[in-house]
Amino acid sequence: MSENSSIDQLIQDLQTSNKRYASENQGTLEKFVNGQKPKIAVLTCSDSRVIPEFIFGKSIGDLFVVRVAGNVPMDTTVLSSLEYAVGHLKVDLLIILGHTNCGAVCAAEKSTDEYNELLSEIRQSFTLDNNHFLSNVIRQLDMLPKRSNVISKAINEGKLHLVGAIYHLEDGIVKFL
Repeated sequence: MSENSSIDQLIQDLQTSNKRYASENQGTLEKFVNGQKPKIAVLTCSDSRVIPEFIFGKSIGDLFVVRVAGNVPMDTTVLSSLEYAVGHLKVDLLIILGHTNCGAVCAAEKSTDEYNELLSEIRQSFTLDNNHFLSNVIRQLDMLPKRSNVISKAINEGKLHLVGAIYHLEDGIVKFL
C-alpha cells in the first residue's frame, strides 16, 4: 500500500466517523450553534489518551478545553485561550489536568536540551515534589495567575476557582489536589 493510499484511508475513516457523529448528535449540535456557555474550562495535555469530555462524562457545550503538551500555560495562544474562557465565557472553574505517564514530563526528565522552552518549564517544577507529574501541575497552578492578569483578577474577585488534578491513565481515576 502506498503512503498516499494509506493517508487516503485515514481520511476516509475520519469522514465516515464524522458522518456518524453528525447524524447521532444533530439535535445537540443545533442547540449550540449560536453560542456556548460552559461553566468549566480545562487546561490539559495534548496526549491522545487524555480526553476531558470522556473522563468527566461531559458532552458538547459542557467544557471549554485547551490542550498543550505537558499542560503548560506559558505561550500567548494558550494564555489567551484561557483568558477568553474566563473573561468572555465567564467559566466558574478552571482545572489544570495533568496525567500519569505524561510524555512531555518524561521527555523533560530525560532531556538536557536547554533550548526547548516547554521541557525547560516542566523541569523547573521538579524540585516541588518527587512525583514529577504532580509537581508540574503544582507549578502550573502557581504560574498561571502570575502569567495572566485576567485570570489573577478573576480569582481574587472570587469569580474563578483554579484547581489542579491528576488523571491516572492506569485506572481512569482523577484525583483533585
